[in-house]
Amino acid sequence: MERNQPKEHDDAKSHTDSSIEKQPEVPAEPTTIPESVGVARIEALYKVFGGSKGKPLWLLYISIALLAYVYSLDSNTTSSFLPFATSAFGAHATIGTIDTACDIIGAVGKPFIAKFADVTSRPRAYVFSVIWYIIGYIVIASSQSVGAVCAGMVLYTVGKTGLDLVTDIIVADLSPLKWRGFATALPSSPYIVNAFVAAEITEGFLGRGGPNQWRWGYGIFIIMLPVVMAPALAVLFWAELKAAREGTVSIASSAWDRRHEGSDEKITWYTIARDFCIHVDVFGLTLLGTAWALIFLPFTLYADAKGGWNNPSMIAMVTVGGVLLIAFTVYEIKFASHPLMPKRVLNRTFVGAVLIDVLYMLSGNMRSTYYSSWVYVIKDWTIREWTYFNKIVTVGLCVFGIVAGLIQRYTHRYKALHYFGNCIRIVGMGLTFYARGENATLVWTQLLIAIGGAFSVVGSRVSSQASVPHADLAQVIALVSLWTSLGGSVGTAIAAAVWTGKMPQYLRKHLPNKTDAELKTIFGSIKTARALPAADRTNVIYAYNDTVYLLYLPALILSFLPLAILLFMRNFYLGDTQNAVQNVGIDGTSVEDATAQNSESEKRDVEQEVPLSRAAKIARIFRL
Repeated sequence: MERNQPKEHDDAKSHTDSSIEKQPEVPAEPTTIPESVGVARIEALYKVFGGSKGKPLWLLYISIALLAYVYSLDSNTTSSFLPFATSAFGAHATIGTIDTACDIIGAVGKPFIAKFADVTSRPRAYVFSVIWYIIGYIVIASSQSVGAVCAGMVLYTVGKTGLDLVTDIIVADLSPLKWRGFATALPSSPYIVNAFVAAEITEGFLGRGGPNQWRWGYGIFIIMLPVVMAPALAVLFWAELKAAREGTVSIASSAWDRRHEGSDEKITWYTIARDFCIHVDVFGLTLLGTAWALIFLPFTLYADAKGGWNNPSMIAMVTVGGVLLIAFTVYEIKFASHPLMPKRVLNRTFVGAVLIDVLYMLSGNMRSTYYSSWVYVIKDWTIREWTYFNKIVTVGLCVFGIVAGLIQRYTHRYKALHYFGNCIRIVGMGLTFYARGENATLVWTQLLIAIGGAFSVVGSRVSSQASVPHADLAQVIALVSLWTSLGGSVGTAIAAAVWTGKMPQYLRKHLPNKTDAELKTIFGSIKTARALPAADRTNVIYAYNDTVYLLYLPALILSFLPLAILLFMRNFYLGDTQNAVQNVGIDGTSVEDATAQNSESEKRDVEQEVPLSRAAKIARIFRL
């Protein structure tokens, strides 16, 4: 998401452009870009790892690929275990509460862990993340209540967030713009294979295993992840030690070492903690996380509270959350020395990409939070078939994310593909609203949403990263994740509120002969709902359909808004530079003739004043 808008220049200057047709616009008010830590990391990496063809660098690539494979296997399998873990305690509806809490933790955790990786080091951030990951899964696997499952998922989310972020930053650091979409999509490619492998694993644990075999489903990854993390950690710690011996600042080295190299200031735990708290904006993140939690968790809890929304606790939580959100805004604008979103990054492309991704997650979570549960109840599929179906979106996002990256590589643009993707996704969301059980319609719904979502996500990712200097790259990655995760938490909270508030009413409407205790049991477990006699199950399906209608329609309406936002975003040229606002490659050296990356036709457009037809002028709106 871009920060500064490109400014029109004379043809004579166009030969040094690194972004679309023109160079980045100089802000009206001078902004200070912090020292280029990102460029220093890349230069040091090439020194320590021996350049782009160095064996240690390729060993790091392979290690990250191995981590990505096991991580994707985990995500593909354990996502199917959660409905059964909550149903084991008769609390299936708490999925919404769990997802909301995890979204909030994941959102505010991204900037925190990004700075942790910068202040300490990449490998230490990986170790930090793995520890929380393992603790979370231990708590889930040994849980004796749904509260323990929720606590374990929150702890796991901290670790998952760290693994995601550190890997994303390293991949983005090492790829030029023309390959950025492809490179950032590659770590997700193992999902393509593991979606099918996971179906067999899930069938083994849930289909043929006992009622509590989901516990072992979480347990196997407590062992697997540390093992596959070992090679990547070994390579990064080796780079850190070698850099220390040679006096070179490495990509694995801490930000303190890079900023204070040659300084006489003594490094203590106090100075490290002080530096960390100031630069990560711990107080601001605490305000933001607490505010969002207090505002949105009541949406998932009110149905079980005495008096519902009239319960004093619900009113107090929302009120205090609103006050804290206002306090956060004032603090960030007036008092924060290192605000979460510094003004220098607030260009129209960055803001547009954030808004599009927020709407994507908002509408997506409204649709998807209870979608797999709805499908499980309305269809007579086996666990394997149900898992295959659930993985269509995952596989589609991964496959077409790579396709989107390749299209961007050869077109050197992202905006038209971004538009196309959002249009396809709208069709998929419309089919979701229409579909009521036909296999073909259900599959096409998932497939279209996956294709459109992939094109949209890759477009937002590349445009946001292209719009800022390398020094702001890690922060931008964290900020995009922060706001999109919060958007997702809003969608999840809305879905949970609708589900817990309306589903019991519709169950009572369609099953008038059932007692309150029976209705509570049906509401609390998808396995119980599906196992009912045919007549009762049909009525349960009616109740499910009435409930999801209230989620799918607003999700469809929200899907149209990104089309308007895209009009205001720039369409940067994706070339050999690290970003679109600096003429530098990934090694930090200057790219003297950025326009040489253009195709011959694009060069003619830039270097010659060619009269445009009306149609061409309209088309150019989408290239800005």
